[in-house]
Amino acid sequence: MKPKAVIVGAGLGGCMLAHGLLDSHDVVIIERGAAAVDGRYPVVDVGLPAVTDPHFGAGLGGSTQLWHNGLIEIDEEIFAAHWPFPKSALDPYYDQAFALLSGTSLTRVREAIGKLRQRYRDIGLPDGLLQGLYYPQWPRNVWEALQLQGRVEVVRADVVDFQLDESDGIASLTVADGELRRQIPGDVFVLAAGGLSSPVLLQKLAARRQLPALRHAGAHYEDHPMGFVGEVEVTVPLYRLWNYRVPGTDGNLRLPLVVKRAGLHMSFQLRPAANYYRNSRRERVGSVLNDLRRNPWNPWRYLQLFKHWDDVLDILSFKFGIRLPTRHYTLLLCAQMPTAPELSIWGEQDSANGSERRLRRWHLSDDFRRDLDASVQDVLAWLAPVTRRARVFAEWQNGLSSAAHHSGTARLSTDADAGVCDADARVHGLRNLFVCDGSLIPSSGIANTGLTIAALALRLAAHLRRRPYRTPEESRP
Repeated sequence: MKPKAVIVGAGLGGCMLAHGLLDSHDVVIIERGAAAVDGRYPVVDVGLPAVTDPHFGAGLGGSTQLWHNGLIEIDEEIFAAHWPFPKSALDPYYDQAFALLSGTSLTRVREAIGKLRQRYRDIGLPDGLLQGLYYPQWPRNVWEALQLQGRVEVVRADVVDFQLDESDGIASLTVADGELRRQIPGDVFVLAAGGLSSPVLLQKLAARRQLPALRHAGAHYEDHPMGFVGEVEVTVPLYRLWNYRVPGTDGNLRLPLVVKRAGLHMSFQLRPAANYYRNSRRERVGSVLNDLRRNPWNPWRYLQLFKHWDDVLDILSFKFGIRLPTRHYTLLLCAQMPTAPELSIWGEQDSANGSERRLRRWHLSDDFRRDLDASVQDVLAWLAPVTRRARVFAEWQNGLSSAAHHSGTARLSTDADAGVCDADARVHGLRNLFVCDGSLIPSSGIANTGLTIAALALRLAAHLRRRPYRTPEESRP
């Protein structure tokens, strides 16, 4: 008889973990979301507002139903500084996850990254850190791509409580579907509800069982600040290398320019622009591509493209390989941010209707804002040998938004004094409760976290397959 794995959440982490456990476990996924965007479970911002809309997903596939997930590895230097294990421990799972999310091999893309870096040098860009960000041509709903329908049991309900056993473990989860409540028993339990929901569930658990690790649930929050910071006119044909098609694949590669400030990595993408906007641009640059991807049948979205010629350039190069000559570029920032032990994500009951809502406090310290300012000057100095003119937008920081890469709120750590989970993603102090989503990530680098979440899920699946199953009675001292 197989042990039973109960996974809370059918997003990227939950689906990838279920895929990895199908041969060794009976898998149950608890998913409360009825659709990709489910208004029954709001997130209220009490700090800086989230401009990305929506900035979390629900339903079968989670946010992979909404976003075109760029695939990037976190730099090994960030692993060494912030993670409880080296990048080499995750590399085999990066390889597996990349193939599942893109249909191509990471080795092939790494080779392309090396060749593209050389092409940047050949046209005169000085040496520096250029990380590879790969976009498959088409987004993938992981629930559908991994063909999980009919292979796992799906429980449509909301987790509202934990039932503990007598051996430092979870015996069952209490779930609610309207007024109906019932218990879902299991042998191993995994929270994969996302960086905004898993910490709230852990806070509920803390009300039943006080553990040092649970004090960190909802703290150490990180999400990449991103926004357009300025524009440059260059003297070399960089447009030829934008959305570089990787040979033998259907995907495109970008190389963000990365500078370091105060131990943090700040990335900048040079996005081809239709012209140099000067003051007539009113220093506001936007994009309607995300709206267009989510609403492809809405003619109004296509009409909006006429106000966003930069998006037209992006579509032509990304979908059709047509790169119109331009020497004008906007600078798009996406930065690693420092974390703090203060509570940033928590849940509360809405006094108006009694429903639960999550609260998010995202803020940027004054010191960090100064580092961001300095990083812009750093990247402009890097580009100076190939720049004809450059301009930083006035008050560009007012336009920064969070990138919807919610991380760190149940982070990996060497011990319970520093985070929620150990190096195997097990909650410190509990024998059979694990976490498997972005909340695990103690430091997320410069861009999308999806590849790392998927790699962590496959690593956890391998650990659980090797882990000897013991009944609660056998676990007692």
